This record gives sequence, structure tokens and C-alpha cells, in this order.
Amino acid sequence: MAVGPTLTNASKIELVNKTFDTPGILARAGLQVSIITDAPVIPQQYLPLCAGLAVKAGMDPFDALKAITISPAKHIGIADRVGSLEVGKDADIVVSDGDPMVSDTRILAVYLDGEKVVG
Repeated sequence: MAVGPTLTNASKIELVNKTFDTPGILARAGLQVSIITDAPVIPQQYLPLCAGLAVKAGMDPFDALKAITISPAKHIGIADRVGSLEVGKDADIVVSDGDPMVSDTRILAVYLDGEKVVG
């Protein structure tokens, strides 16, 4: 299930009844959930914020992390390359000093294709 965009009011008729509760409800029902921004409707840099708001609304934090990493990769058929940390996959990694779903967490380092670019 691709859920979003959620940050703004219902920009499409199919979003009228969706809230930040929706991703957690679907995940608890056993569905594979991807939280999306539908960029450019909501710019993609707000994706972690959307996941954090889903956690605040009751979604399990690990389910929210999966909903912005491995689940979208599975949904679009590229999980063999991205979405999780495994040998042989593209190495784009963010290292933080705390929970990535909390707004005051600081980014310590960023690696793109295995090369350190920040930190």
C-alpha cells in the first residue's frame, strides 16, 4: 500500500479520509506500507517528517522506517539494489545521533555510493 501525500489537506478525492493513522493501521493489518510524498505535491525532503508523524499517530517506529526504505524499494522492484543494508547493494547510508523519526536528531554522516559526503 502506498500511503500519501498526507502533510497537506486532501489534495485529491482519494485522500479525503486518510490521516497519519492510516499507515500504522495498514501495517498492523499485515500489509506492506510505503509512505509517499507524491513529489512534487509534497517535496520528497519531507518524507522522514511524514514517517515521524505516522509514528506519532501510533505506527510502530520500525514499520515507519521500513515504509520509507525497503517497502518502497520492493514496491517498485529495485529491492535487490536499494532499501536495506546488505552486501552488494548500493551503499547510501545516513548516520545519526538518535532516532531518525525524531526532529531534533542530528545527522552525523552521509555516505552515497559508499563514499562519505557529509560528516
